[in-house]
Amino acid sequence: MKKIIGLSFILAATSMTFAQGNDQVQNKNGVDIMPVQGEFAIGMNALPVLNYVGDLFGYTGSNGSMGSNKFVNYFGANTLFGKYMLTDNTAIRGHFRIGHSSNKYENEVFNDVENDPDLLVMDTYEQGNTSYNIGVGYEWRRGKTRLRGIYGGEVMYQHRTGVCRDFTYGNAFGNGNASPISTEWASWGGVLNEDPAAERMVSSKSGKFNGIGVRAFAGVEYYVAPKMCIGTEFGWGVMGGWNGASSSVTERWDPTAGGSGAVITDEITGGKSTSWNLDTDNFGGALYFMFYF
Repeated sequence: MKKIIGLSFILAATSMTFAQGNDQVQNKNGVDIMPVQGEFAIGMNALPVLNYVGDLFGYTGSNGSMGSNKFVNYFGANTLFGKYMLTDNTAIRGHFRIGHSSNKYENEVFNDVENDPDLLVMDTYEQGNTSYNIGVGYEWRRGKTRLRGIYGGEVMYQHRTGVCRDFTYGNAFGNGNASPISTEWASWGGVLNEDPAAERMVSSKSGKFNGIGVRAFAGVEYYVAPKMCIGTEFGWGVMGGWNGASSSVTERWDPTAGGSGAVITDEITGGKSTSWNLDTDNFGGALYFMFYF
């Protein structure tokens, strides 16, 4: 009898342990829905999809009112997001972005030297910038249904090179041409003026930015299909940022320089700045999709 009672207790304890450790949910076809240890995941912003669905049904007035940031307000758009399941209920998270943009604009202007309306010279304007976003975090998960809670923390780093602008001109400074016809550019590449310029821009750089932050988060994910969920999360964190000095270089003609005249360049340097931000995030209501595999 004692052996039977003891065996019963062992079986009961084993069953309870198995029930507590098995949080898997299956659909009506017996397919596992929840992610498990060893699986990867990639995420995307759900807002464009929801906007598209809203447009299909004619709801174009306010279906874009949710927040546009995918996960972390510090990073905003264009940052990739992924996870790796360490166990069935814990995961490592990562944010990653390397973004670079470069543009070149050209404009033909009157040739000062030839004095012929059919002969033109080229002014050019080039601009570029690069951004890096990196974030690493640890996530815990809880729940026994399709709706799972998530919480944890992460550290983030961001670097922006700043916008670099370079200008070249077809008409050169010289004796008898102290104000050559030059293009005045808008920051977005449009032509503002084509006039004689006694002084003109050669280059400009906005200051480099470096930021680091720590963030705690909590949210929910609902699994609409096997290994696929829609989720949202709220965060609270601190972010510090350091902006380097900006600079700009201009050129002009000095007829007395060097005895016979020369081009003089002048550089102006701006100030540096530091910023700190401590706040909650995602009160715009951003949603995301996650796909596990």
